Amino acid sequence: MPCKDDDTPARQSIAVNPNCKPDPADVHTWLSLVGDRADTKGTRVMHGCLQPVYHGHVNSAAGFASAKMRVGLAADAAPWTLGAARAEVLLPLGADDRLSDPQTLMETVDAELPLKARALLAYFTFTFPTPRIHEQYELVRDFTRRCIVDTFEVGALIVSHTPHRAARAQLPHVHVMVPGPRRLTAIGLGEWVWPLADKRAHELVRNAFLEVQAGWRRDGLQSHPNGTAAS
Repeated sequence: MPCKDDDTPARQSIAVNPNCKPDPADVHTWLSLVGDRADTKGTRVMHGCLQPVYHGHVNSAAGFASAKMRVGLAADAAPWTLGAARAEVLLPLGADDRLSDPQTLMETVDAELPLKARALLAYFTFTFPTPRIHEQYELVRDFTRRCIVDTFEVGALIVSHTPHRAARAQLPHVHVMVPGPRRLTAIGLGEWVWPLADKRAHELVRNAFLEVQAGWRRDGLQSHPNGTAAS
């Protein structure tokens, strides 16, 4: 990953949800999650790989992604209704424009799942204090475009969550879901991209994100695509 910073201080990756039992109402029990310690100051990154079956729970890329988009809505809200603050699909050059729709993208992943597949999507969450919700979103979007989508030729669904709007204490955060994770070309989904799915993915992506984040803070948001002047 070109954005990786070899000088980033070492952090320990820990299991976020060890020994959890799948709960249909909690998507974070549908997969094993690895991340930074909860008491980590500043930025925390979490990673998981959604498998077709996890401890007996049958998963789907569409079901997981739709749940992330419907956050904050009533349980009977229609699938793919947007309750999150913002959602967007990023595609690599040459990918089919129809896959820019979240539902089409994730349902394609499920429909074209190879036999004996080990993964449906790679999942990342970026959490850090921010003076403005749009600044957090643009930073994660820029990182995702440059260091994930363009580097690995994959698609990505970005979803911004703002818990304070539901009177919750959690920090705002941005989820990134990478379908497959598989390369996405003009002819469709291709080979697996295991660096985004295996046990090294958390450290790889976290260190790269910290480097990009440091650059934004050092240079000022105005020097980055879609950025605004830092507060």
